[in-house]
Amino acid sequence: MSRASDDLGPFGGPRVSDANLWPSEPDSISPSVRSTPMPISAIAAALAADDAEERRQAAARLGRADVTEALPLLLRALGDPDWRVRKEATYACHRLIQAAPAGSIQGAEGERPPASEGGAEGERPPASQLLVGALLDALRTSDDVGLRNAAIEVLGYCGRDATPALVGALGELGGDERKLVVDALGRTRDPAALDALHAALAEQDDNLRQSAIEAISGMGLIARERVTDILYERLADRDRFVRLTALNGLNGLEAPVPWRVLSPLIEDPILRSAALVAAALAESPEAPRALVAALATARGGAFAQLVRALARLAEGPLAQHAVDALQAAPIEVGARLVQAAAAQGSGGAEPPASWRGLGADPVSGRAQALVLAAMARAPGAADAAVQAMIEPALVETAQRALGLLGGEALPAVLAYLDRHVDPDPDLWEGLDDATAALIDGAVAIARQRGREGGPGAPGVDRLDPQLDELLGAVRRSVKSPSTLVATSALYGLAKIGAADDFPLVVSQTRAISLPVARAAESALAGLSERYPEAARALARRLMQAEETHLAAAIVIEALGSADPEEIAFLTGVASAGDVRARRAAVTAVAAAAGASALDVLSLSLADEEREVRLAAARALGRLYASLTESSPAGDDRVRARELLGLVRASGEPELVTAAAQGGASFRSDPPWSEAGGRLSAPGPIDGGEGSASTPGMSGGPPSGKVL
Repeated sequence: MSRASDDLGPFGGPRVSDANLWPSEPDSISPSVRSTPMPISAIAAALAADDAEERRQAAARLGRADVTEALPLLLRALGDPDWRVRKEATYACHRLIQAAPAGSIQGAEGERPPASEGGAEGERPPASQLLVGALLDALRTSDDVGLRNAAIEVLGYCGRDATPALVGALGELGGDERKLVVDALGRTRDPAALDALHAALAEQDDNLRQSAIEAISGMGLIARERVTDILYERLADRDRFVRLTALNGLNGLEAPVPWRVLSPLIEDPILRSAALVAAALAESPEAPRALVAALATARGGAFAQLVRALARLAEGPLAQHAVDALQAAPIEVGARLVQAAAAQGSGGAEPPASWRGLGADPVSGRAQALVLAAMARAPGAADAAVQAMIEPALVETAQRALGLLGGEALPAVLAYLDRHVDPDPDLWEGLDDATAALIDGAVAIARQRGREGGPGAPGVDRLDPQLDELLGAVRRSVKSPSTLVATSALYGLAKIGAADDFPLVVSQTRAISLPVARAAESALAGLSERYPEAARALARRLMQAEETHLAAAIVIEALGSADPEEIAFLTGVASAGDVRARRAAVTAVAAAAGASALDVLSLSLADEEREVRLAAARALGRLYASLTESSPAGDDRVRARELLGLVRASGEPELVTAAAQGGASFRSDPPWSEAGGRLSAPGPIDGGEGSASTPGMSGGPPSGKVL
């Protein structure tokens, strides 16, 4: 059995659209009341009471009564003047149907039992068939509107058990009763009802035809192909309501409508809204052009729907056609999109009248309008995107819009940065997220232009004035009181900075804020890779002062090679520098000195600072992976493997994880038993060979589990 409907029921309550479900029963009547047996005569007496609550309680008990005895009382309750009693009676019908013996409603292999006869002689028909017959009789004889509506509700829930009887009644009844039968057929969600419903579309009665098309449209997910064919057929119907329902049904199924069919429908004010939704699914290049043309004059909800339809087309295979149409449109179209994108839903200016049709979700509509304005390269789109960066819900969309605008957006971004890059912390409140994001976006634009000869392209001495202005704003932002802005600026300098920026970045490696200092380290490495000659000379100068040892180690690591003097410097810093300098020196010496760094790594694995030990383990993992590729059977690889055995046997999961992150393959390359055996005898770790074990560590092969 199945039942469903998506509209409101006869009692004003919600329906469900899933098969075999029923609206939740109210909690005001306890399950014990519904399940407690009560003589049928007492129920009948209670249903005649003046008190509506007493009648409702009685109707609740009908669900556990004998179906034959309960039928007359159910009909009385379904026609009760109080909607709560009628609603309780529908629940009682539901329970009677569900309580039918298994197999009595559907025979073997899905065969439908006779609609009006039972099985063997003396066997009573199932409850659903008894209810169908009684309710159809009520439709024929009763003028009670409440009873009729309740009857349609229950007949729909009976599902395919009601279909044959309803189809028969459709040919027998006349007038309004036929419309009710069509409604019930749609509620059954039985594909077998489609033939009768399709035939009803040939009738002259418009009310009947409209009910039939609604019923057919509601079965789209159950019989998609057949329903789609019928709905396509009805797009040319003489009745505008039928055409509208058919179009809405196709939209619900996301079935594309040919543009030659859809185009005339857009001209009809009644059909325009649904036709615009269908246009978003269209597969013709004509669709974007028609939608963009309509943007110039559309108002209210139509404007919002056009924006949504165009935004959807711009994400699909017709994206380039949508862009071409937007860029070829009159300037007024772009201006309206910019105005819509800049509208404030709350806490600001009232949205323009043409945008109020967005309804409950103006933010998504504004986001779509902003992207379309950027695609159109509309004047003011960059300013709207910059302003949108201040709103968290629109940040990603604003970044996309800036990317679409490219270099055209730089003046608006620079104007914003000129106003907000200021040392006064009070000016940053609530704006640091937006400013940091704008710096990221502007740097991405500058990098793109750098590939064409702007900043960031090695060998270019003269900068584009606009990009030079951006670089100045980024440099000022490095010392911003906002951590977010400062870190974004430093990462930006790594990408578009010049060799002249080395001193500024080096100074920030000693910043009080650790995130800023870490960002400065990354920026210094990035600049060193882009300007290797200047970086080499810089490293020699930085090696002279203790406070710049950290920066020197970072530069040497970024260069990837070192002369003997630099390796000696790194070796000394790895054992005697401050914590951050030791960490950087350990990483740098492993990258620049190769296998000769194993002595330094063996000492650093026992450093008192966790940060240094982790750096050493990670560097060892990378070095071992490199030696495995270059010299699988070499002595250096064997030694590196012994050190990794120490790491594995140390009992420190963080060290093991760091080594694995570096590239050590604890699973796929074990003869770890050699190192494990050497760990069995207590003794200090030898700094030169790294071969003895730490006291207390157990010997034997490791488990191989990566922690």
